[in-house]
Amino acid sequence: PDGTQIVFISDQYYSDIFLVNADGSGLTRLTNNGAIDYHTVWSPDGMQIVFVSGWIGYQDIFVINADGSGLINLTNSGMYDHISRPSWSPDSTQIAFSYTMGREDNESICVMNADGSGLLVLTDDDSNNGSPVWSPDGRLIAFTSDRDGDWEIYVMNADGSGLTRLTDNGGNDWSPVWAP
Repeated sequence: PDGTQIVFISDQYYSDIFLVNADGSGLTRLTNNGAIDYHTVWSPDGMQIVFVSGWIGYQDIFVINADGSGLINLTNSGMYDHISRPSWSPDSTQIAFSYTMGREDNESICVMNADGSGLLVLTDDDSNNGSPVWSPDGRLIAFTSDRDGDWEIYVMNADGSGLTRLTDNGGNDWSPVWAP
């Protein structure tokens, strides 16, 4: 967040998370768990990195301190659960993510506290909802959904209320990103 470091995934060993200074110095390997790590996202305060990992046979959301210490599994999901696209709230207190439980086909948007507590399912319907991103002020979450037949961009309040479709163009729209 301060522009001094870059976090990235490398398959040099398997699929681990690395950190490097913006000038290329100080390469540090943060994970070494024999699993596929992906979807890395800095916390807005720069203290932690959230990511998804296939560690221990399931997909879970983990958080690790920027110095590589304090690895914590936040979701402890079940077999066949699919978790993806974690997104920090601007104040670093919550994480939104996409979640499919077991062998169900429908993906939901969930929010939890940054310590993994307080899990809340925000979209619980027969559609797929994914790629949540917080608004810069933390009041809204933009996401994609196929609830109207094709993929469109939606926005809702951070508590799941006030659902509003933003696009309706007959095509598939994905990957919303808020202007800072």
